Parts: sequence; structure tokens; C-alpha cells
Amino acid sequence: MNEDLKKLLDHSVEYASELLVETGDSYPFAAYIDTIGNVHPLEMEIDDKNVPQIQKVIDALTIYCTEEMKEQRMRAYCLSYEVKIQLEENKTTDAIAFEMIHQTEKNLPKYFLPFKSTRLTKKEKDAMLAFDPFAEVEPKEGEAQAELGELFAVK
Repeated sequence: MNEDLKKLLDHSVEYASELLVETGDSYPFAAYIDTIGNVHPLEMEIDDKNVPQIQKVIDALTIYCTEEMKEQRMRAYCLSYEVKIQLEENKTTDAIAFEMIHQTEKNLPKYFLPFKSTRLTKKEKDAMLAFDPFAEVEPKEGEAQAELGELFAVK
């Protein structure tokens, strides 16, 4: 893997891991390599009152990065977004996909970081509160919100 791609993947995996462990949530983001080899994060500002569909965020990031590469203002970028993947028969797993595009490198693999949220679902919270109105349903501060699997690539 060339240095640009390694830096992009390292940055993106680190950021996605921090988001998942700290919040249990993930949202689409990107990172790019500028013309002198520095990594920069790239996210959309999201209005809490008007949250766009995830695919619209991914599309907007893709369009922006594609245009910037066409104008030669970046050498590479990595899109990161949540997906469901099938690792076992009849069983899906949540994962973060890392899709990299580079000026000169072609046919790049897509990387995946499986994870399992440790937060309770709304249904689980409601059931616990129905049984015990004083039950602790919110995670304790500093407690990991997700368990991370091993990063792997698929070409």
C-alpha cells in the first residue's frame, strides 16, 4: 500500500473507532490527502433539525472529492460510512466501510471494520424501564459504546 493510502486509512480507522467507542454512533465522513501529502478530515455540517439521509451525505462527499481531484487539489480521498455485511451465513454484522480513491492507484480494495454497539436499543430500554422504572438504561460516562472487530479488506 502506498504512503498516501496508508495515511488515509490510518486516519479514517482511528476517527471511526473513536466515534464508535465514545458515542456508539457513526456517520459518513471523509479524509483526503492534499497536494503535499497532508491528511485532512472532511465532514458535512449537519443541522439537528434537518438531518439528511445518509446516502445524500455520502453522495455530497463523493461529488466534492471527485471535483477536487479533477481540479488536482487533492491526491486521494477515503469515504467512511456504516454498512451491514454478511460474515456468516444468515447473519449480518454492522461495519464501517472505508472506500479509497487515488489519482494513480487503481482497483483498490474496500476495507471494513466490524463493530457491535454495546448500547441498549429503545426496545431494550423500554422493557427494562417497564420492569424497573429506576433501571440504569444510559451508559456510564467513559464506558465503551461499541466493541470493535478486526479491520479486513475485500477486493
